[in-house]
Amino acid sequence: MNENSLIEDAREMIRAEGMAIVNAADQLGDSFLSTLNLLLQSKKNVLVTGVGTSGTIARRFAHLLSSCGMTAFFIHPGEALHGPSAVVSSGDIVIALSKAGKSSELNAFVDIAGKRGAAVISFTSDSKSDLARLSDTVIEIQTDLKGEGEGIFPFGSSLVNAAIGDALCLLTRRLRGFELAELHQTHPSGATAELVGKTKKDIHK
Repeated sequence: MNENSLIEDAREMIRAEGMAIVNAADQLGDSFLSTLNLLLQSKKNVLVTGVGTSGTIARRFAHLLSSCGMTAFFIHPGEALHGPSAVVSSGDIVIALSKAGKSSELNAFVDIAGKRGAAVISFTSDSKSDLARLSDTVIEIQTDLKGEGEGIFPFGSSLVNAAIGDALCLLTRRLRGFELAELHQTHPSGATAELVGKTKKDIHK
């Protein structure tokens, strides 16, 4: 086992993932702005969904949206097909994450959500997929195979999904006016609370 070679392989993987995120920044356009505008105008629920690795990133995205002042929740599409899809109503936003856009349970839930009046946004690599066809807005995400772990695993694409979600969260917080005082009230525990408290003090100096 050549330890130097292993370290270089790890560095190459991390660099490839980093480049996937950098390249994704240049892909943002009208669909990103459309998504941001929907979030800014939202007065109802934002439901973020996905399965597998995409589901993990979707859960993270929902958490951060709610931390930034949105009424946002993660909903598992498989569970939703057993009754909870009834929670979706007109005016809601459903954001679905799926690299290939082929997940049958995800697409079935998205189809129901659209029929119940929700605006459907998808993050996917295939703008011609079933998921994209069922969506009102498609944020198409293309990543180099080098960032995908031997071209198989959704390493870089998952991080890109997260990064685009982060950008939406930050801009939504700023533009909807979810101020530091409210963030400090709703996030009283942990390092984030300490940082927000320190920032507030710096602002008022």
